[in-house]
Amino acid sequence: MEPEQLLDQLNDILLADHFRFIEVIGKGSFGVVVAAFCSNLDRVVAIKITSNVDQENEANLLKACCHQNIVKLYKVLIANNHLYLIMERLIGLTLDKLMKQSVLSEQNIRNYMTQILNALVFLHRKNIIHRDLKPENIFICENSYVKLIDLGLGQEIVCKGCVYQSVGTPYFIAPEVILGKDQSQAVDIFSLGIIFYMMINNLQHPLWDGQMRKRHYYQLISNEFQISFPKTMPEMAKDFVLNTVQFRAENRMTAQQCLEHPWIKGKCRSCQDITFNSKLQHIIKSLMFLKTLQQTCEEEICYIKTTHSPLREEKEQERVSPENARLSVELTNKKQKSFKLHAIPLKKVSSYKDLVSLREKQLNQKKYQNMISRFREKMSLGNQLNAIGHNKFDSPMSHRKLTTLPQINTNRLQRQSTFNFQNL
Repeated sequence: MEPEQLLDQLNDILLADHFRFIEVIGKGSFGVVVAAFCSNLDRVVAIKITSNVDQENEANLLKACCHQNIVKLYKVLIANNHLYLIMERLIGLTLDKLMKQSVLSEQNIRNYMTQILNALVFLHRKNIIHRDLKPENIFICENSYVKLIDLGLGQEIVCKGCVYQSVGTPYFIAPEVILGKDQSQAVDIFSLGIIFYMMINNLQHPLWDGQMRKRHYYQLISNEFQISFPKTMPEMAKDFVLNTVQFRAENRMTAQQCLEHPWIKGKCRSCQDITFNSKLQHIIKSLMFLKTLQQTCEEEICYIKTTHSPLREEKEQERVSPENARLSVELTNKKQKSFKLHAIPLKKVSSYKDLVSLREKQLNQKKYQNMISRFREKMSLGNQLNAIGHNKFDSPMSHRKLTTLPQINTNRLQRQSTFNFQNL
């Protein structure tokens, strides 16, 4: 049925000419999008018409997403087994068409990325993931205003990582979607990193060479992969891609961290080719602590060594040598405090694995004691019954072996993003 006829049927059901057909904006597997004048709103609107009434997911998500960078939904109507989404009419073009027409400047890329990230921060705080983030679903209005469109594949998650549907556009899809693992907001961050790379490098994909088949591309991103960068690409832009287009979801930045990245903020440092991440800063802090500790020990002339350390024995020999003895006597005669070498033995600190092993032993021991107590109770009950006259009572065998329960496996701690931006 033609879109104009679908609008006429809707007007007949509403018993008024609320919508006047203007033109067809786009078509797809979902249905058709038309432009029409709405008399109630007194403006031109975009109406998305789909024949599958059961797919009201996009309508429910758009109702909960009132944001300046997300397309606005006015109302939802159902008529003749068709779903009508009455949305605002956007004037402009999608990001993929814009990149094909012209080369984007760094200022425009930063402006677009900031607005996209504002929308993602809003969605992710509401536990909503877009799941189909791509240039075709990013609309650039005439005033350089960015709007996210098409939340048809979006999903609201109750807890972290509970979506298992394998949906999305092939060359923007995240590895965990292909592998059938838990999906979270990090799915959108992976797609965003690919979009950013394409904006910087004039539609060039970071992993797909343009001739690779979809099956081979899925095999590539299903394992750890390496990204090649052009020589002209800024270092901080590379850092942004490396912290978003990651194989493991826990290694990717969040939308809020992306928004505060130095490149997005315009605080790029071209003279420094260092990726500031949490690991590097932890190493630096550890080295500084060791240096401070060494200086303190040298000032106090204390050597922190174990009792069996060869260096300690060497220091002990130096301490009792004639020269040191004469020096100690001279210092004592001058009524000054004599320095002595003290050996401080170190005690082994239990590691995380030791604590886990100890905890498992305690649990197994407690359960073993409970089993023994229950066994003794049953033995005493059996003896009482046999004494009364119940000879057929089958008491537990005293030589029966009591087995312990299997050890409890600890879950792997989830890593956070490797990027740290606070000290830049």
